[in-house]
Formats: sequence, C-alpha cells, structure tokens
Amino acid sequence: MKYTYNDIKQTFTEEKAKLESLYGRIIPVRKISYLITIPLINMGISAWSVSVFSIIIAIIACLFIASSIKNMVYIGVFLVPFWHILDCVDGNIARTKKEANLMGSFVDACSGYFMTAFLPLAIGIAAYYESKEQYGMDFFGLIIIGALSSICVTLMRLIHQKYMYTVLALKKKKNDNELKENVELTGLQKLRKKVDIELGICGLPMFFLLISPFLNCFYILDIYYFVFHTVSLIVITIYYLKKAKFNK
Repeated sequence: MKYTYNDIKQTFTEEKAKLESLYGRIIPVRKISYLITIPLINMGISAWSVSVFSIIIAIIACLFIASSIKNMVYIGVFLVPFWHILDCVDGNIARTKKEANLMGSFVDACSGYFMTAFLPLAIGIAAYYESKEQYGMDFFGLIIIGALSSICVTLMRLIHQKYMYTVLALKKKKNDNELKENVELTGLQKLRKKVDIELGICGLPMFFLLISPFLNCFYILDIYYFVFHTVSLIVITIYYLKKAKFNK
C-alpha cells in the first residue's frame, strides 16, 4: 500500500492542531513533515527509527551549537528546526500506520528530553564563545547560566512526570476500570503546557535561535531561557507541592 499526503494529513486531529505553536503556524512545520513522511513511510521506515534518528540529530545539533567553529554553529542552529520536523514525522508514521502506542510515545518523548536538556547549555557555551570573539569578554558566567537553565528545565519535567506517574499509580491502586495514557490536564497544568508550547524551544524562541549566530546575540537567548526555565520550575514546584498536600 502506498500512502499519500491526504492519508497522512487526515491522521492529524483537531485536538493536536489546537496545540500547534504560533511558530508552527507561521512556518508550515506540519505540512513540511507530511512531505518528508511520504517517502519514509512508503520505504517502510518505522516511527521508532525516526524517533531514534531525531535523538541523534538533537545531540549533534547541540554539540555543533556549542562548538567554537562558526560554520558548525550555523549548521547546529538549522538542525534544531529539522529536529522539530522529525519530531512530527515519527508521529505521522505511527498514526497513519495505526501503530501508535505507549512505548512509541516514550521513545518520541526521549527525543524531546534530549533537546530540552542540552540546548540551553549549548546556547550558554555559544554565548560564551561569542562574548570572547565579538565583545572581547571572557564571561564564563554565560555557561553557568546555560547549565542552570538546563538543570531547571530537566528538573521541571521530572517533577511534572513524577506527579503524573503518582496520580496514575493512585488510580491503579484504587482499581480503576481503565488506566488512561495521560492524566487529564486542568487549570495551571493546561496553562503550563500552552506557555511551554509558545515560549519553549519549539515556540517563538526558535525564530531568535535561527538569527542568533548572524546577529551575535546568543547571550540574549541564554538569559531568556534561564529566566523562563527558572520561573517555570519555581511555579511548577509550588503548584504540585500544594496539590500533593491537599490531594493525598
């Protein structure tokens, strides 16, 4: 069976469309992912293979951005939106072939975790080299800021996932008839997800990332992610600690 553009497009639900970031609407990320999906799915490439490849791309992108070689930095910056497209492709394949499952979602999530964990640090290192070459400064603090940003975003995701796992475990313990893949998001959780989509790595900052090596302004992105991830961690921690206290 040969899959077509429409076959792939029809699997993208309205619910998922609502989660598309402004960046994803300005740049037709989803449509590009459909075009890339067509040859891959018809060649028999699995969603798992694409997810694993996207992990490799995420690592290479971060290593290149953290390089002191300008040409490698350019490549690394443009590998990030390519990774974003691949992050859509694996889901396209899984849904079209009706092979979407929990383990597939796990592998797909791993790709996102690698990028979100290492990109802020890579940007911090790029900002450090930038400060030396362009501004004659040896500001090692930019790397520290990037490292702290990576720690904050990783810890934030760990706290969120641990809370969701705990809620699911409690549901199972109470002998629920059906254990759903995801806990329904409400209140601040929905807001957190929307803010992360619009202001996180795959949102509007992607535009700024693409121009940073040309305008020598990695330091602005470095500081932005540090503030954004630190504030997000504080808010999420307080929120879940309160929920844990009153929902035992």
